[in-house]
Amino acid sequence: MSYIVDLQVRGSSLRVIKCMFREDEQISSLHSGSDSKQNSNKKLGEFLNLLKAVVKRKLESFPKDRLKTSIITGQELMREGQGSIEIKDPPTEAQQHLIRSLAKVLLHQFSSINGKVNTVNEGQDNLFLSLFVKKISIEQQSTSHVPIKLNFHEKINLGQHIDSILDSEETNESDTYHVGSADEFIIYPFCCLEEQGELKNGSILSTEFDKIDLELDEDDGFEGETLNNCINSVGNFDIPLSKQTLNLVNISYLPGTTFEGQWESLYFGNNIKERLYSYATISLKIARFKQTGDSNQEDITTLITNNKLLLVHGPPGTGKTTLCKALCQKLSVRREFSDCSDTIDTNYKGIIIELSCARIFSKWFGESSKNISIVFKDIEELLKVNEGRGIFICLLIDEVEAIASSRTNLSSRNESTDGIRVVNTLLTQLDRLKKYHNFLALATSNLLDSLDDAFVDRADGVFYVGNPTAEGILHILKVCIEEMITSGIILFHARSTGIKFFNKYQDILRKIAIKCSVCFFFYSTFTILFLSFLLHKKAFSLTVFVKHKYAINIDR
Repeated sequence: MSYIVDLQVRGSSLRVIKCMFREDEQISSLHSGSDSKQNSNKKLGEFLNLLKAVVKRKLESFPKDRLKTSIITGQELMREGQGSIEIKDPPTEAQQHLIRSLAKVLLHQFSSINGKVNTVNEGQDNLFLSLFVKKISIEQQSTSHVPIKLNFHEKINLGQHIDSILDSEETNESDTYHVGSADEFIIYPFCCLEEQGELKNGSILSTEFDKIDLELDEDDGFEGETLNNCINSVGNFDIPLSKQTLNLVNISYLPGTTFEGQWESLYFGNNIKERLYSYATISLKIARFKQTGDSNQEDITTLITNNKLLLVHGPPGTGKTTLCKALCQKLSVRREFSDCSDTIDTNYKGIIIELSCARIFSKWFGESSKNISIVFKDIEELLKVNEGRGIFICLLIDEVEAIASSRTNLSSRNESTDGIRVVNTLLTQLDRLKKYHNFLALATSNLLDSLDDAFVDRADGVFYVGNPTAEGILHILKVCIEEMITSGIILFHARSTGIKFFNKYQDILRKIAIKCSVCFFFYSTFTILFLSFLLHKKAFSLTVFVKHKYAINIDR
């Protein structure tokens, strides 16, 4: 079985390690004259390889049922064995000294035996993980998952593998053909930008910016935008977006703490998450191949085409927008589509540009389509700057029916032609950007039938997200209770744990989930959780008390 492991490194500890590497290389560069930055990045890469090796050995000792889709926090790792400690954020001076000493010792052991982790004992494992690991997200790899590269020299039955993919919805997991080793952990270390301390003001100026010349009417009364004011600061980075575009979109840098954990908290049937991730990754990989392939470039462009547009539709409130943002977070963490180094640095790995459809429309005729043109022109400049850096740009259009309504319906209702011009402009601009290998467009809609046929036809994949099933509601309940336990809202006695709680009241939670699944409306997650305690309070004793906020104390 293969598992995808997203390893979130503790940012405060990582800063200490980076500082140590820089200090060592500055001293050595004074004597040798070598590039200290390059050597420092090399050492950081070796450190991450050591961390991945230790995490892999730790996960190999876990029982199989524990390795199903789940999140293992640093606190849980500390309870797995002796030798771990609880570290403060930021770490104290004594803890910083411990981090430096342990890293030097383990790196020396690791490098002296050519990248093997056999000399690191279990006590060092637990201490190492408690100092550097914040959270581990484990996702069981889909049985129909296609590896990054298929080695045709391997003795595999390709026809059997294709049949397993085509019949995956009708075949039991145990009967499905697997490619790859029996127990494989694909580990992706990352650190959210906000946790890396002071971020550099990442100016991404390039020679392309000399060509920027936004067209403004002379009657507008504006002086026009020069090169300097076209480069605007958003967060901790300078990006080539005009002020007009920034008024129409929301910018998010990846990986970010805002989106961390959202992917694991979402649960949908029919493997929607896995299929959406595969479509997005393959779309970016095909674009990358078209640019770097060895074959004739013109033939590749003609034969292999993709629009890099994915459409997610379904009833309101089912998590479509959250799913899209969580997908972008995973793409920035795993970066399977990029050949760039996976070394953790302070630069962003992806950008979400969330287009606000409500701001696009204007009361003035022709202004709505002009707004779309300006936004897409700026996005194209941003794509050019990041094209060679392995950074992808995602355009997220929420409730896309506002700007992509059916032109046939608009004409039949004698609507203003301005709405039709908006749809035409959107389709034209999407066709312009699909040539960039680092571009991805995600669109959500509550009304699929109202969308223009040409827009739907451009989508590489269309995914339906419906109301959660009983199994999905049960998963939501568990995730929320786990979060309340972690945050200290639900407290247990020393002998009781969250795992025992779930095992004991599994049937009660399932009954609640089934009841909610047949209702005509979907309660909010916290309402369901609150009702579960109220309706079944006779099953266990509850004590509510105030400790900075209300908490629930499980007596038995």
